[in-house]
Amino acid sequence: MPTKSIRSLSQRMVMCLLCGAMLAMSGCKQTNQEIAGVSIPIPEKMTRNADKNFAPISGFEDGQASYEGKVSPADIFTFYQEVMAAKGWQPNSWFANQKDRIAYTKGNRVVLIRYNQTPAGTTVLTVMVGTQNPPK
Repeated sequence: MPTKSIRSLSQRMVMCLLCGAMLAMSGCKQTNQEIAGVSIPIPEKMTRNADKNFAPISGFEDGQASYEGKVSPADIFTFYQEVMAAKGWQPNSWFANQKDRIAYTKGNRVVLIRYNQTPAGTTVLTVMVGTQNPPK
């Protein structure tokens, strides 16, 4: 009986590693963009909206950029969950009650990833960068 559970565990581990490798190879590719001195990964299928102006949310005034493309909001959420953690960013609970945005912190820098799908089927991605006040 113990042999079966050990074999089963090792098989699951191998399957997880294979699935992870396949996702990494076929997953959403990225480019890195500098926004307010911070390198932010952007899904490759997103194109920068140079003319898009908007008022940043308080605390995210350092820099902002807007992108648009055929990437679903669910794929954007998954993309940022994976790539931001790999780059040392920690998810933040500031917008936990919002379904269209995620905040991340690293050191004293804060990044807000906001995304919404348009009626035409494209998704608008907005990235805002801010600086946290140092702890007192």
